Amino acid sequence: MKVADAYSMICMVFASNFANAITNESIKKLKPNWMIKTDNPENAKGNELLSKALSHCTASDLAADLEGFKGACSLKFFKQISDEDMEHFYKQINFNKPFANLRATHISNMFALLSIIFKNDTNDKTHALLGLYLVDFFLPSLILFAKFLRYNAKTPYYQAMGELIMDFIKTIKANLGLKIDIK
Repeated sequence: MKVADAYSMICMVFASNFANAITNESIKKLKPNWMIKTDNPENAKGNELLSKALSHCTASDLAADLEGFKGACSLKFFKQISDEDMEHFYKQINFNKPFANLRATHISNMFALLSIIFKNDTNDKTHALLGLYLVDFFLPSLILFAKFLRYNAKTPYYQAMGELIMDFIKTIKANLGLKIDIK
């Protein structure tokens, strides 16, 4: 599997985790270790929290937690982007939101677009689009969202998602040579 395909798959896993609450059947199918292993401390912390979540959390716990922070899932919450800007960007690149019932700035739609960009990153034009989208639209809000989850999610499952998102951000920043501050 190519790295871009792996990144694309990870984006869709993140997208689906915030679009709808996970079911008890899905929880039972999950493994206590994240899909990729990195040397980032967030990866280790995320795996620890994920393992804890899978032995302690129910679907209703996760649904209540997601409901509690659903406002932050629309990344306009962090005042870095707006629905209007994202709708305009989506229109410019002919992107149809896969989660049509969710806002343009919803984390699930934004991860879905990143998934598609990674999957189709085959030339200089698509690579430029990847950099533009990450630096100008997605990462500034995604960093804040990951930090928000760390401190505001009530379940270890969504706390793990915060850690694993931060791990993913650090990984793609390093691998793509992005010039963005992660504090």
